[in-house]
Amino acid sequence: MINFVLKYLNGYKLEFSAVIFCAAMTASADLATPCLTAKFIDEILVAQNFEGLYFFLPVLLAINIFAVLSNWFFVIRSTIIRAKITKNLTENLMCRVQKLESKILFETDMIYLSKRISKDSDDLTAFVLGSVIDISIQAAMLLAAIILVQSIDFKWLIILLTVAAIHAGIFGALRKKLFRYSTAVRETESRFFTSFADNFLYIYAIKIHSLHEEFLAEFRKSFEKFFDASIKEAKIRFWFSYGRANETKIFTVLIFFLGGLDVLEGNLTLGNFVALNGYYSFAMQGIAYFMSLAQGYQNAFSAYKRIVELENLPCEINGTKILKSICHVELKNIFYEIDGRRIFENFSCEFERGKIYCIVGKNGSGKTTLLNLICGIISPARGEIFYNGILLTEIDIIDARKNLIAVAEQKEFLKNDSLSGGERRGVSLEKTFSKKADLIILDEPDNNLDVAAVSALVEKITANKEFCITILISHDDRIIKIADKIIEVGQ
Repeated sequence: MINFVLKYLNGYKLEFSAVIFCAAMTASADLATPCLTAKFIDEILVAQNFEGLYFFLPVLLAINIFAVLSNWFFVIRSTIIRAKITKNLTENLMCRVQKLESKILFETDMIYLSKRISKDSDDLTAFVLGSVIDISIQAAMLLAAIILVQSIDFKWLIILLTVAAIHAGIFGALRKKLFRYSTAVRETESRFFTSFADNFLYIYAIKIHSLHEEFLAEFRKSFEKFFDASIKEAKIRFWFSYGRANETKIFTVLIFFLGGLDVLEGNLTLGNFVALNGYYSFAMQGIAYFMSLAQGYQNAFSAYKRIVELENLPCEINGTKILKSICHVELKNIFYEIDGRRIFENFSCEFERGKIYCIVGKNGSGKTTLLNLICGIISPARGEIFYNGILLTEIDIIDARKNLIAVAEQKEFLKNDSLSGGERRGVSLEKTFSKKADLIILDEPDNNLDVAAVSALVEKITANKEFCITILISHDDRIIKIADKIIEVGQ
């Protein structure tokens, strides 16, 4: 898991080394502060003059300024590195999703998947980068704090270890529940935001079919699950945090009681009494970090497993042969079914350059499915598809789609939603023809077009005919009649 993220760090090694150095400097300054404070207090009390004040205050100020600057650089640069690595990881996962088998994509809630990828990428990157820095820094801080506590009096080390054991016991008792509820929160949160987005994504369908209550009911249901998981996690996390707070209170009382006695008896200077509180804080911070590291690891590992699961999904078949042009497309003995419903069985057809083909059939008969098969978006269960006599599985179909195939979908792919239906269709068709592709596919091209626009479209198709293979789906007789061949599906 760690190596998976660290490979993304290769391009930022020098910058990351500087971040680690600044983290170490900040930690060193933090450790030095209680020592200097102790010496300053004891010097003032013993000397009863301003010499100690003039010496220690500038040093303490310089150390604190240095710590602030180091911490500023650490926070800013580590945030930048984390954002860049998360972006690179997310981008690679998006590219992976784009290449998945279409059957998987058709069956996947893409809003949920996008939310999951974004969160998992960020959580995994944050944990690994944080661990690389924090494990070494926290270990050094903890060791130094233990040594310094022991140097004041061995009994303080015994008390510290006792409190640490109590903390370990509380964490051990709550760890599994905390991890289980945290995982449930992550999952239900993604589902909740998916349901939330659906109410906007499908707003037209909601309005036209009066599905307001159905979508709101699903939203409420997903919220209840997210809410329930969040409350359960909050309860466990409260007791975990509250237990640690109680340890701190108990130890503070012990410090003030036993430390106060030692100060009064002359066994402990007032400066060391103050420093002891600082050392204890560093020690408990380190202990708490390593106790919670297992939970952070489990959360990050869950994110990692989901990312690996995504990376292991099968991609669409894409060959290596680059086509220079497309003159002929053939489908032989195609068998394809959707959810057990047979769409094509032993279906065969051919398409040649210089001809127009019109696919007709009832709604749901497989017209668009046939177009997807031709483009390699989906693969037949049995049968073969050839481009220029070459098996589709041997061809770099991604390159062919980019350079040789132009498609005007039934629902136009345009980011500008301010256009009317007719304007959107016109822009879509213009983009399709301007590509000057060898294979042009038009799915219901007459949608939202007026009489004049349909006439112009017919002229455009016929004028372009000799340069390409034209395959279209239409119910409009004005378009059907220009076809050289009609292919009927769903008989």
